[in-house]
Amino acid sequence: MGPMKLALLIGNRFNPWHLRAYAQLDGFEPVAFRADSEIQRYFLEQGGAAFSLPTTPIHFDTHSGPLRALRRMQNRLFGRPPRILPFAEQLDGFGLIQTWELFTDWTAEAIEARRRFHIPVAAMVWDNIAFNMERTPLLQARKRRALAEADAFIIHSERSRRMLLLEGAPAKKVHFMEPGVDTEMFSPGPRERTVLGWCEEEFVILFVGWCLPRKGLDFLLLALRELLNDADLKKTPLRLVMVGSGPGRERIEALIARLELGAHCTFTGSVPYERMPAYFRSSDAFVLPSIATPEWQEQFGMSLIEAMSCGIPAITTWSGSIPEIAGDCALLCQPNDFVSLHAALKGLILEPARRAALGVNARARAVERFGLGRFTAALRDVYAGIRSI
Repeated sequence: MGPMKLALLIGNRFNPWHLRAYAQLDGFEPVAFRADSEIQRYFLEQGGAAFSLPTTPIHFDTHSGPLRALRRMQNRLFGRPPRILPFAEQLDGFGLIQTWELFTDWTAEAIEARRRFHIPVAAMVWDNIAFNMERTPLLQARKRRALAEADAFIIHSERSRRMLLLEGAPAKKVHFMEPGVDTEMFSPGPRERTVLGWCEEEFVILFVGWCLPRKGLDFLLLALRELLNDADLKKTPLRLVMVGSGPGRERIEALIARLELGAHCTFTGSVPYERMPAYFRSSDAFVLPSIATPEWQEQFGMSLIEAMSCGIPAITTWSGSIPEIAGDCALLCQPNDFVSLHAALKGLILEPARRAALGVNARARAVERFGLGRFTAALRDVYAGIRSI
């Protein structure tokens, strides 16, 4: 008996750090379904070895057909989100489907394929806000159908488990597992500051992520201005390195200009995934300053466990599921609060022994809980329990 064909409907999780685990799944033949969008094209450019998985393209209704111009106008004028064109028939012949979130078009197609072709469905749920994304009757119906018909729910935090139970998911179908990173790739190592063009004497603060407001970069910039104004740190040269691209950069650049931080900030743009360990190792502190919005709270924070795995001291916020991931191996401060972020960073700058101890503990926690092998083994167990319905 050959490997089982696994359809991965993972939406915006189609990226190097989320796909890496599936390439290591023995006994399965994963095929990643890729949405034709700007975000996905960005990740394709950064993919490297992570995209050795076979892929099948699917499309948004704005990207094909005679209604393309009308759909794009609706998006601009009314905030109508692009919809995935139906593709359930493309799932015929797969032995298992893994989809993402309960409210997505992807999950609606997965559940339809389950009904038509009797293929078991596992829904990977990152959302951690109860009754979220139910602003229309369509979304409410889609979530209820998924809750009633999916064969398993894969979650990554206790907060997500409690949310699913509140929404009516059967407890026996909810399976907890922590995502993994390659702890050999993301590991402590020598700095590469000369190669990266960074000054050795600077205290380098690293941010990795989108410039979207929910990632809290605005508050990190305010905290940086406070650090530069702090009399206790006048002799400490500071630099903030921001890795990432995408929407929101113009807003961030305007704030940098207003705060007169240009001489202390570096935008790298997107960085190939295999080069990311060098950026973590070459920094003095990593900051994930996420904030909450009405429809989103930090669901995990993959960059956080990558930094921890590299042994870099991290500062993050009491937002969403972050406290579960960080434990006592990162400093937690209030979200939306540059004052507490300034205090946390100042403490790390002035206490090198504390930085070193935090980095050691972070590395130990990452190796113990967030390895790829542990994650893939947990996935296999869930898949084995639902491979026939």
